[in-house]
Amino acid sequence: MKLVITGGGTGGHIFPALAVGEEFMNLAPENQVLFVGGKGGMEERILAQEGVSYQLIRVGKFAGLGMAKKIQSLLETSLGLVQAMVLLKRFKPQVLLGMGGYVSVPVILAGFLLRIPRAIHEQNSYPGLANQLLSLFSQIIFLSFEQAKNYLPKPAQKKITITGNPIRPNLLAQLKKNQPGNKSKDKFRILVIGGSQGAKALNRLIKSALPYLEPFSSQIEFIHMSGKNYQEELKQAYREHNFSAQVVEFIDRIGEELKKADLVISRAGAGAVFELALFGKPSILIPYPYASKNHQSANARYLEEEGACWVFEEKELDGKKLASAIKRLFQEPELREKMSEQAKKLAKPEAGKIIAQKLTELGAQK
Repeated sequence: MKLVITGGGTGGHIFPALAVGEEFMNLAPENQVLFVGGKGGMEERILAQEGVSYQLIRVGKFAGLGMAKKIQSLLETSLGLVQAMVLLKRFKPQVLLGMGGYVSVPVILAGFLLRIPRAIHEQNSYPGLANQLLSLFSQIIFLSFEQAKNYLPKPAQKKITITGNPIRPNLLAQLKKNQPGNKSKDKFRILVIGGSQGAKALNRLIKSALPYLEPFSSQIEFIHMSGKNYQEELKQAYREHNFSAQVVEFIDRIGEELKKADLVISRAGAGAVFELALFGKPSILIPYPYASKNHQSANARYLEEEGACWVFEEKELDGKKLASAIKRLFQEPELREKMSEQAKKLAKPEAGKIIAQKLTELGAQK
């Protein structure tokens, strides 16, 4: 069977798409997957690095644009629709999956016009504009968070399947792999994750917390994914306050670092939330305040409501408050263990496999 997966714009759309693609390929050796992204988007770089089969089409962006730019974007998307029609006729897939982002709109609409079975997946607790529209043109709507259904059109309500967020098989393998834990077992290991592009404000908060944590510097170590351009200033800050720290732009094998961490400080993208649940890690989540409809805050509440994490809004947080939260979790292992157990209960490790199987069933109906 042939599957086309489309989506892009952020790592939150792309990495779950790759996870479903891997699971679909694992179902049968003759299965084929083609990824379709937008020219100039983040997906262009990631898909090339992954070595998967992909095509790029033209696509416009509409959020935050003036009328002239919106008209130009509409023309770009219309051209993308034509390109998608040609691509689908050439590849002849049995089923399509849209993962969100503007590029998914022309591809799923092309599938609708060509009568190819279609599904979409929404990663966040508040659906993006693309998926709100495409829910009307899809036979199945996969959701990571159940509350997302409240923001979809009424005709879409009957087509929903709650799956959780797809996690790549290699991450699941890293979880199961027997490996030594924290190398320096005498130290409390804090993993800081700013997202696939880092997070300037999160880096600033960590820096401002270090003076308050310095009395514990001999007992705490950090692994900090900083994003571009922040490594040197963070390394200097850790040195000034006598902390052992590894500061890196990006962590490729995030599963190995999650496994070794005693505490995680992170943004609250859907991928991060479900990975924390999978690895059962106590966490401090600081949602990105400019996410569409503040969906990261809603994502974080999924863990917080079950006692699996602490959530702090960025505008209400400073270095002293963050250090106080870290110190309490550092000093209370029983609390961390309780948070860990609650996080594990929310894990959805089979999400990608379930979606791949449902797509196979949908494609077989054609």
